[in-house]
Amino acid sequence: MVWPLVALLVGAGAMAAPVPTLLGLLAVAALAVALFAPRLTAGLAVLAILFVRPLAQLVPVPAVSYLDETLVALCVVTLPLRRLLDRKPLRTFPGQWWFVAFLTVGLLSSLIAQVPFVIFLTGTYIIGKGLLLAWAVAQLDWSDRHLLRATRATTVVILLSFVAMAVNLAFPGAWNAVLASDKNAVAPRSFLPSLIGPFTHPIDLGQFMALSAIAITTWRSSVRKTGLTLALLLGTVAGAALTGRRTAAVGLSVAWLWLQRLQHSVRVLVALVACVPIAIVVLGSSAAEVVQATYQDYIGAGEPEARTVLTVDSFSVAAEHFPAGAGFGRFGSATAAENYSPEYVARGYPHVWGLGRGKDDGRFLTDTEWPAILGETGYLGAIAFALGLAGIYRAGRRLSRNGHALTRWAGFTVIGWLVVLVLQSVGTVAFTGPPVYGAFFALVGICAALSDRAAQPAAP
Repeated sequence: MVWPLVALLVGAGAMAAPVPTLLGLLAVAALAVALFAPRLTAGLAVLAILFVRPLAQLVPVPAVSYLDETLVALCVVTLPLRRLLDRKPLRTFPGQWWFVAFLTVGLLSSLIAQVPFVIFLTGTYIIGKGLLLAWAVAQLDWSDRHLLRATRATTVVILLSFVAMAVNLAFPGAWNAVLASDKNAVAPRSFLPSLIGPFTHPIDLGQFMALSAIAITTWRSSVRKTGLTLALLLGTVAGAALTGRRTAAVGLSVAWLWLQRLQHSVRVLVALVACVPIAIVVLGSSAAEVVQATYQDYIGAGEPEARTVLTVDSFSVAAEHFPAGAGFGRFGSATAAENYSPEYVARGYPHVWGLGRGKDDGRFLTDTEWPAILGETGYLGAIAFALGLAGIYRAGRRLSRNGHALTRWAGFTVIGWLVVLVLQSVGTVAFTGPPVYGAFFALVGICAALSDRAAQPAAP
């Protein structure tokens, strides 16, 4: 008797207000999927975060741009609820209380600076959505079967990205005309083509390929080596290089070397040291040109780059609003750019190239990560955020010493990803913006669950 009544109400609603009724049905379906298939929901959220920008480019509907935030909110509501329904205590994730302190400082600074409620609430969610996703994913139990399914799905995404990169390389003009968000960014750099693959910017592809290469490297050292993983590793390294982005190359190189040190790969390190003189002779002049150009862009004389202006001024903002910063939504964040913060007006940003009003004039207002963390939460918030990242590193280090292969792989991977993102955060938004913050914080949540499993006594 209930279902006919429900059908009658839905039919009446569809006739009276078709769009709200359809949205309501989609919301109910999403809640049902999230409750009965929580890991699938978490995977879809990570996938949406990866490709929300190309989706928004292909489907110019405002709602599409908020797909990642919507799915993160769905995970935050349903995944903990599912755990409570199973009568299990809620978990914390590595570094959680330091991140709570970071958000608390930002909220207090917003109140002190009298930031409008909607602006600081939006800014809080934008800067904290990755942390919320980590907490939500930590509420799920992750077995070997679940991890293997996740790695297989990721392999499919990587292979499809290779196909997109090949098409991009063969037909760059047509491909970039459809997907590229910045026509200047896809211009070739030296002999490198600045590929975007299935993304909208070379930096996004570089982030994804760098993290993929690290995950495959740790899989080969912790689980097993196969011909497929070798091919995937070579392809992802080549993909990171073909973006022509220094952030991708430096992040991948430093993270790989750090992992080799942690894994005590003496032979690899000795071979690298032996190859240094040859590399200096072969690549010395090119490397010197890159270093000199980087110095002139960001430190040397002349008009400074937009990200340099933001980074330097973030210290001034933190000092002016000592000790708590200017408040969420006021400096360096997407919310500050969208509402064009009065902090920008006071510093004459409307007349600085790349930091002005509007989409084109203000394209570099969100060009780096730390100005938002330091400028909006001050020195106290920045220290708390850094300590939270240190907590994630320590948790990964503990897991990397575990005797279980997949657990060890997760620990090494989260360490490698953290090193990559810390280095890339200097030149791009890494912890709060697409495409890879979802994958990183989801893995942090998985590591929390694996740590809980490792702490439990072994089953008979």
